[in-house]
Amino acid sequence: MEPTTAQKISHIVCALQPEDIPGPALDQAAWCILDLLGAAMAGFRQASARSARGFARGFFPSGPAGVWFSSDSMSPLGAAFCNAVAGSALDLDDGHRAAGGHPGASLVPSAFAVAQALYSSGRDVLAALVIGYEVAVRAAAARNPATMDTFSTGRWCGFGAAAIRCWLEGRGPEVLSQAMAISGIHAPLQSASACSRLGHHTKEGIPWGTLTGLAAVDLAAQGFVGPLDLWDHPSYYRSQAITDGFGEDWTILRTYFKPYACCRWLHAALDAWQTLVGQGLSPGEVERVEVFTFNRAINLNNHPDPASLEQAQFSLPFCLAVAALDGPQALLPMSPELLGRPQLAAFARKVSLHHDPAIEAEFPARAGARLVVHTAKGTFSQQVQHPRGDPANPLSAEELTSKFYRLAGMIAEREKAEAVVKAVLELRKTGVEGLFDALKELKGE
Repeated sequence: MEPTTAQKISHIVCALQPEDIPGPALDQAAWCILDLLGAAMAGFRQASARSARGFARGFFPSGPAGVWFSSDSMSPLGAAFCNAVAGSALDLDDGHRAAGGHPGASLVPSAFAVAQALYSSGRDVLAALVIGYEVAVRAAAARNPATMDTFSTGRWCGFGAAAIRCWLEGRGPEVLSQAMAISGIHAPLQSASACSRLGHHTKEGIPWGTLTGLAAVDLAAQGFVGPLDLWDHPSYYRSQAITDGFGEDWTILRTYFKPYACCRWLHAALDAWQTLVGQGLSPGEVERVEVFTFNRAINLNNHPDPASLEQAQFSLPFCLAVAALDGPQALLPMSPELLGRPQLAAFARKVSLHHDPAIEAEFPARAGARLVVHTAKGTFSQQVQHPRGDPANPLSAEELTSKFYRLAGMIAEREKAEAVVKAVLELRKTGVEGLFDALKELKGE
């Protein structure tokens, strides 16, 4: 019988060695780690992360894996779950245009939790992370948009989490293929995330998708069988897109990083606003703002006066108002103090959203927007195809490090944050113990 796509990928993954992965991909993995740690620092004190830790203390056994910025140590599954909640809480985590979602908030916690239990080398952690991105992003990108009701990351991040754990633990392709199949069929449904108009903590399903992928490895090792042909149904997946070029054109190199704590689909409009401000536009002059973009962005909740940060993260009018009245730094991250401010709501109500067929045609490969601002002295217009942080418009190493320091400053002194940066950027030639020791010094409680 012809091997299924999951079986083919499993054999490739299990045969990979760290030396098979090029230096630039390993370096990008380090930046993905640093970026996610910053996002998790910002998210650690959010209600969703606090609730997750409270739940996890009673649900998961104690173990060798640390819950970042706390004194808790749990099983790898428990630590990965908690850290994934913190990493995705404020929508600051990395993303990938081909996948239409956020791999880092799942895969970085997965790699760390498993590696801490195994005392893995830093190079192995980086290699496992590159492999996890490769599996998860390719599977997500191969989906048929016509049969998708949501882009939510929880639907596909478990594929990468399972691959990371199996590769680090030296599991064979039989276990990995079954683990990915089990993860895919058990992934969180997330359908409500595509239609809910309310803010909620389950928005992307990343923590549960992560837990599902890691737990699937244990199920597979015990003989549990999944649908090995889950990627071989053309109505749902283009299986050739998963296998072609696997391990050659590394997907992690096309990861984007976010300068604003909100849905990536809003970023092009925010960048356009900043460009117009640089050309002399003043928020006090604005009479109305038109945003031309794609339907997925238009169909977000877009409430002008959101009741929660989760709702605010998916409101283009509100985030545009924050950028206009408080500056872009107020979106890194957003603070609860922004909610309920009449001035922000008033500006947000000046914003209207419109469909642009040309921009729609480029989605999801691009998430662009065109801003048209009407004032008494004239009309300003600006279009952005590649928001800041995209591979075509990347953040520099200095900008990524500055982002980390800004977020780390919420819970740590500069000296302790610098120790984390140093440990992350030296992972290719060290073990993970130095990084875990540095993280222990950062306490959010």
